[in-house]
Amino acid sequence: MTLLRAAVIGTGFVGPHHVDAIRRGGYGEVVALGGADRPQLDAVAHRLGIARATLDIDSLLSDPGIDVVHICTPNVTHVALATAALEAGKHVVVEKPLALDAASARGLVDLAARVERHAMVSFTYRGYPMIRQARSLVADGTLGRVRLAHGQYLQDWLARATDYNWRLEPATGGASRAIADIGSHWFDTIEYVSGLRIEAVLADLATFIPFRARPASDTVAFGTAIGSTEQVAVASEDAATILVRFEGGARGACVVSQVSPGHKNDFAIELTGTDRSLAWRQEAPEGLWLGAIDGAQLLVRAPAPVEAGVPSLPAGHPEGWGEALRDLLRSFYAAIVAADPLPAAGAPAPYPTLADGARAVTFVEAALISARESRWVAMSETSPGPKESTDA
Repeated sequence: MTLLRAAVIGTGFVGPHHVDAIRRGGYGEVVALGGADRPQLDAVAHRLGIARATLDIDSLLSDPGIDVVHICTPNVTHVALATAALEAGKHVVVEKPLALDAASARGLVDLAARVERHAMVSFTYRGYPMIRQARSLVADGTLGRVRLAHGQYLQDWLARATDYNWRLEPATGGASRAIADIGSHWFDTIEYVSGLRIEAVLADLATFIPFRARPASDTVAFGTAIGSTEQVAVASEDAATILVRFEGGARGACVVSQVSPGHKNDFAIELTGTDRSLAWRQEAPEGLWLGAIDGAQLLVRAPAPVEAGVPSLPAGHPEGWGEALRDLLRSFYAAIVAADPLPAAGAPAPYPTLADGARAVTFVEAALISARESRWVAMSETSPGPKESTDA
């Protein structure tokens, strides 16, 4: 099998993980790494064993030997880079959020369809086996009719006033931080598992640390300011509590926070149906709790079939975030290799499409409007377009 040739743009936290996931997925090889800072770019390329490392992103996009471009850069760059990559005929993987506003996100959806390229957003949690099993249990009626869907996404990497990152700057990260960065994962996962669509939100946002110490030098994710700093005002939210209403009558709620000490990546969901409830937690991802009135059980991951010559680990050997990203990309690359037709709007898709990413941007916008105006906001008020895929 001929491997797809990929270029990864971005040398921060997530870019190297994309390199690893591509290599382990069985369908692709990484032939180039793009970045904006020469010393960091060279260091990361050397560490990862990538021969071609360039600051000239246009040269990557114009290279006919590159099939897939991964955009793992700050949020403000996503639309421009994805647009250029699609117009250059590349298949595209974009980190979330897809865009800083729903209109721009919708433009990318339309462009990908027009140029007939596969394009996905990295909603990594869809790649977890137990998340896929949870979706199957809901779909086959094990829970009965879903009444409630709730959960949390709690982190502590910005819990101190000396913690700083580009995501704190609206010009780079966007108007929303906690919701766009991690609340978007809760939104996508809860819709994916439940098969339901959120129709309205009521959000309350809080900035608990209104001023932070910004380092004089550039920072990376999960860093703390050291040395020379300046005090800067913070405009985006540290945390949010959000109520949601689903089409069909179900209700839900989530709490997102990047300032909760002791919580590293505490993402959890729970669905309650008329017959049973189920719950999953990312920090213990191999299990799925299934409860009923007369008892409860813990389902564990079963052995998975070998795909593209790359086996999942045997049951009992924990797989985590890296494997979830690998398997998500594996489905995307497999669709390209097989020359599968592009997913139609609203039809099942083997990966999270740009339309799914645009829907998540709509959720973020609705939450911002709700918090600003202290009211319920319908998703349709900022809706980017037709019904999106919730299959993968």
